[in-house]
Amino acid sequence: MMQRFKSFRKWLLVAASIVVLAACSEGPTPPETPATETAAVSYSEGSHYRVLAEPVQQDQQEPFIVEYLWVGCPACQRFEPVMQGFKEANPDVNIVRRHGAFNQRWAFDGALFHAIQELTERDIATEMLAFYASQNNQLPDLDQLTGFISRLGLDPNDVFAKADSDDIEQILRQTLAEMSTNEINGVPSVVINGRYLLATPMPSDIRSQEDLNDLITHLLSL
Repeated sequence: MMQRFKSFRKWLLVAASIVVLAACSEGPTPPETPATETAAVSYSEGSHYRVLAEPVQQDQQEPFIVEYLWVGCPACQRFEPVMQGFKEANPDVNIVRRHGAFNQRWAFDGALFHAIQELTERDIATEMLAFYASQNNQLPDLDQLTGFISRLGLDPNDVFAKADSDDIEQILRQTLAEMSTNEINGVPSVVINGRYLLATPMPSDIRSQEDLNDLITHLLSL
């Protein structure tokens, strides 16, 4: 099936052309310790978040969140319920997913991720993260991915053709540029309104989903 990606190599090389140490690491996930009565949290740059040198995704309408991820990353898979928890509490905030492409496998997965997103016109992250997590610590091969795509009601040939297109290449190039320029070297990474990168790990005063939601809401208001 690999022959379906006739020009796949042209943008896989993009990953090799940018020297960045990328890692799948624990995201800004609160530890979910029992809540206690404490004074109001005072959020600070350097502890709770970092201001990006170059704002990202500035064509998006505020309020919005950008999550950089890799669908094969166990930490991204574990972080997804946290993202969904915020989304359920804040349905008016747009969540923009951008897939890393720091090596050939990430680029391969990223091309399929963005192709499926474009063809379905919806956020596919939850389903795709769950599918990769179900593979018993193995990355799915093309046959398994073909089955997943078919179960979504898509024609795999259409998805593979879209994955090999110039517009998907451009998304991956832009993502690489955003992450490397701002020294975002791990996933999952979350950026608020294109400017504020959540700290990883979270400081000790962020103990629950509600605490994290409050921090994000604060950054959205700046």
